[in-house]
Amino acid sequence: MLFPLLALLPLACTSLHSATSGSDRNSSDYWTNKVPLRYEDHTYSSTVRTVQLFKEGFELAPPVIELGSEEGLILRFDDLSPDPQYLSYTLVHCDAYWKPSDLMPGQYLSGALNDYLPPARQSFNTLQPFLQYDVRIPNDIMRISRSGNYLLKVYRDTDENDLVLTRRLMVYEQRARIDARIQATRQVDLRDQAQQVDLSVQHGELPVQDPFAEIHIAMLQNMRWDELRTGFKPRFVRGTDLIYDFPEQGLFMGGNEYRNFDLKDLRFTTQRVARIEHGVGQGVYQAHLTAEPKRNIRVYFDQPDINGRFFVRNDFFDGDPLGADYVNVHFTLPMPGPLADPVYVYGAFSDWQCRKEYRMEWNAERKAYTLAALLKQGFYDFAYVTVPYGSTKPDLGAIDGDHFQTENDYLVLVYFSDRQQRCDRLVGVRFLNSRRG
Repeated sequence: MLFPLLALLPLACTSLHSATSGSDRNSSDYWTNKVPLRYEDHTYSSTVRTVQLFKEGFELAPPVIELGSEEGLILRFDDLSPDPQYLSYTLVHCDAYWKPSDLMPGQYLSGALNDYLPPARQSFNTLQPFLQYDVRIPNDIMRISRSGNYLLKVYRDTDENDLVLTRRLMVYEQRARIDARIQATRQVDLRDQAQQVDLSVQHGELPVQDPFAEIHIAMLQNMRWDELRTGFKPRFVRGTDLIYDFPEQGLFMGGNEYRNFDLKDLRFTTQRVARIEHGVGQGVYQAHLTAEPKRNIRVYFDQPDINGRFFVRNDFFDGDPLGADYVNVHFTLPMPGPLADPVYVYGAFSDWQCRKEYRMEWNAERKAYTLAALLKQGFYDFAYVTVPYGSTKPDLGAIDGDHFQTENDYLVLVYFSDRQQRCDRLVGVRFLNSRRG
């Protein structure tokens, strides 16, 4: 009788694993570990919230640092699970198109090739308890020795396949000169809606033999990775000067100024916060935002924003993120009727992705789209967007409109395919603004 029992054992274990994983992982393909690595900003754990990666000293700064400088990046995130975990991290060098490069870890990292995150710290005086993890990169344990694109991986214990999150960061060496400016587009029908980035690159310090094959340009608007532009080719080559002359890839829709709300102090309502209910429902604060209509047919109205980003703050505890509570934020978008495409709340807090937990539902009685999302205290920019069926990119203009006058940040990146080092070096970075240049 022993052999039949042993034969049934794998089947029983499989059934038990399926039942356990279904309950522990919310029966969702989105929140699962042991999944293929994605070379993009992504969160693999359902209990991880408020992931931030920024330049040390400025929470709104993008994750871009200079090679060999004293600059550092701070990774910070929360885990709503009550049990602390042993988490590790490492870096993966990527090419200009965010594919893994041919380098071995020892060729771009010095010191340790991976390390444990410092122990988690417990929140205090919050209705929603959480554990906060943070680490500075690079540090005394792990240093970066090559420029380029990097994927930061956080995983459980020592199993690199048991992923928690991934984040993109960039390390540059300023070896090329970039001249860039925002212009009105030559396409007359888009003059009032679009912004054109015109640029030229001077690579005199680099041993470039074939600029069409060895120089790669990438461009971002407001650090939105879903709108990463690549494939630039120079229109003219004059010695070491590459003239791109109104490249097609540099044409961006202007969008609109982001909507925002302020929850840094839950004792008072602020602009665009209609009311705050104290500790009802799920036990956390409930913040109801003012219902604001669509803006796609309105003239441009200038209002300050932070270009879709957010920062964590509780003014009552002097800005300590461990004292910033989680709030159930209620969004309301009035509409005369449901739209053909799904509607999402979108911004840096959603990793610039239309994630299912931020998809709005149509409420026929209220004639509005609604959503309740758990967000940490702070100041948030956001937009209402649609995703056309058959597309993976959000349409920011369908609800909020597009205007040439909109204030936007742009980042131009220049990569050099170095055949000796066998990698794409990031040799030029240029930040510019549609108003300040």
